[in-house]
Amino acid sequence: MKCENYLCIYEINGDCLLTNIELDIMGQCKECIYISIEEESIQKLKAKSRNENLNL
Repeated sequence: MKCENYLCIYEINGDCLLTNIELDIMGQCKECIYISIEEESIQKLKAKSRNENLNL
């Protein structure tokens, strides 16, 4: 099954690793588990991305 939620631990290269999933009333996957990223890591990655995009 295809998956667009790249922050879910079950997503890899646009595909879901699970064979059966359920969707809630909003159409979102009930099995989704978000990866945990520390705030310091997020800020470093955001700064790196901004620098790369500004240097195009």
